Amino acid sequence: MRIDRSVRARSAAASVLLSVLVLGGCAGDPGPASSAPDGPSTVTFALDWAPNTNHVGVYVADALGYFEEEGIDLEILPYGSTSVAELVSAGSADFGMVGQASVLLGRTAGRDIVSVYSVTTRDTGRLVYLADRDDISRPADLDGLVFGGFGSPLYAAYVDTVIRGDGGEGDFDEVVLDTGAYEALSQGRIDFTLSVATWENLQAEIDGHPYAEFRYQDYGLPEQQSTGIVSSDAYLATHEDEAEGFVAAVQRGYAYAAEHPDEAADILVAAEPDTLGTAEELVRRSTDLLASGGYLVPEEGAPGAADPQVWAEFGRFLVEQGFLTDAAGEAVTDEPEWSAYYTNEYLP
Repeated sequence: MRIDRSVRARSAAASVLLSVLVLGGCAGDPGPASSAPDGPSTVTFALDWAPNTNHVGVYVADALGYFEEEGIDLEILPYGSTSVAELVSAGSADFGMVGQASVLLGRTAGRDIVSVYSVTTRDTGRLVYLADRDDISRPADLDGLVFGGFGSPLYAAYVDTVIRGDGGEGDFDEVVLDTGAYEALSQGRIDFTLSVATWENLQAEIDGHPYAEFRYQDYGLPEQQSTGIVSSDAYLATHEDEAEGFVAAVQRGYAYAAEHPDEAADILVAAEPDTLGTAEELVRRSTDLLASGGYLVPEEGAPGAADPQVWAEFGRFLVEQGFLTDAAGEAVTDEPEWSAYYTNEYLP
């Protein structure tokens, strides 16, 4: 399914884009790379969920013509029932949004996926509960309470690690509620869950049910670059120019969003009015937090670069917890070569 973002975004928000195009050469923009000489190449990008601010750099790059300058005609594939890792591995999408943990799990299990761009510099995930709970002040207080989970044993391991890291037993009950966990939390049907600080936490504040949070890494869980973009070895081997152009445009898009979060939020809402037209406050606050919190641009190094230490340490955690299995379903007990799971080769 093709969604022509470049046409729809420009027609829906002409006044916005006129202003941001003037700003396109500001300090946060690394500048264009060379254009393809033989006309545009079609490149597909698969969303991992409904459009949100994790995707903002891609939408900005499309709306401001960064992909066009690289000789790329971008097709954004909407989220569906098939995981992005499966789509990319099967060649049904050239690129897609897949987080670090899913790359480690999927590639070890035999999927042809490799991270080419780390959207976030660090983990945006949090363990959360309602801020008005007087009986919870530290993770150890969660022992004996009810966790609203999402059907993944890995997330339960996050909770267990955090509680034990605070001296607790890791003894909690889990009910699987999928996305209904946030509603259940606000209604008091569960005691705590996991969320994304740059999205669900902000929505909870807007809705009048603010969260209190524990950051995983304060209690023993290794850091991770939680949001990223993948391709496949098969695609990269035969489309080097497109890969370089795509990553260059994406890097410019996220750098622009970090420098101009208000304009980037306007572009995202204008491109997806049906989905985000009633969530402008959330989109604006989320984009601002991603920018001001340093999630999109690292203090050192290039935007989008994978941090080898972060990948190795989180990968080691997955091995030690028994979550990595090979293509035959057998547990992996020896650490793989982590550098095979990501590449910084295509960054400008």
